[in-house]
Amino acid sequence: MVNAESSRFIGRSMQRREDRRLLTGRGQFIADLALPGMLHAVFVRSQIAHGRIRSIDVARAAAMPGVAHVLTGADLQRIVPPVAGAQLSLPSKWRTQVQHTIHAPQQPMLAVEKVRHVGEAVAVVVAESRYQAQDAAELVSVDIDPLAAVVDSEAALAPGAQIIHEEYATNLIGEFAVEKGQVAAALSSGSHLTFESQRGFP
Repeated sequence: MVNAESSRFIGRSMQRREDRRLLTGRGQFIADLALPGMLHAVFVRSQIAHGRIRSIDVARAAAMPGVAHVLTGADLQRIVPPVAGAQLSLPSKWRTQVQHTIHAPQQPMLAVEKVRHVGEAVAVVVAESRYQAQDAAELVSVDIDPLAAVVDSEAALAPGAQIIHEEYATNLIGEFAVEKGQVAAALSSGSHLTFESQRGFP
């Protein structure tokens, strides 16, 4: 047990050490860093929750002063191969003893062909200053064909629900079942049992 009277910290106000430098304008933040050849990146993000990307026009942004590069998801995919979807890392004993289905959708750095949530990055502008990058990003024209948004986990599993990741043909991202004890015997004897289904949703 800590003796509050002898403690230097418990029950005492702690003096803030950072106030002097902050109040006198000598605080340093990431945005204050200036390194030789440094560029600044600003992402263009989707305002649509779910939809197919018709086109992304970056011509005006690329022509802005100070802009070094503008990339869309399709551009990035040509430069850097997409990361393959992978199964979640699970203990081998768990995988062999637990009946399960778990999907791990790809999460591209920039959306390609489709956006799946508001704020998903669809393009990036790299420029000599943050302000140049911000101004250029506003000139990127994004045309997205909206699809129905899936905002309710139960409705997402209903027949006819809009599928977010078509490659899985379902919105159920994961499901597993765990049995303990003599389940079959208990069910056959007419015992009253309560089961809880463990599910994951988009």
